[in-house]
Amino acid sequence: MTAPDLNSTAAPAPTVTDPFAPSTAAVRVFAGIGLLLLAVAYGAFLFIVLNQAYSGDGASGPLLGAALWSMGLSAVAGLLALCLPSAVVSHTARRGAVGLEYALAFAGPVLAAIDFA
Repeated sequence: MTAPDLNSTAAPAPTVTDPFAPSTAAVRVFAGIGLLLLAVAYGAFLFIVLNQAYSGDGASGPLLGAALWSMGLSAVAGLLALCLPSAVVSHTARRGAVGLEYALAFAGPVLAAIDFA
């Protein structure tokens, strides 16, 4: 019987560490779907901002810049999860980037809807 090589730099396959983890291809599909949902979230953002501008005092809420940054960073996280090869990004980091992509995409319209006026 041989002992496992403790000095090996090869990362274990995701199915070895977590049998219920989705494959890398599935995570990339979710990243692509997240980019499509980002377009929908941006449409909701525009609707909210224009509604606040026309129905209120003519100004959006104070968190408009944060909402724009949130959706911009969502696109960056989604593109990183979608495009970077597996040799550069670990499976766990790719899954985290997709989760961050979705969270930031949905945070954009929510932040834009906050109006303290």
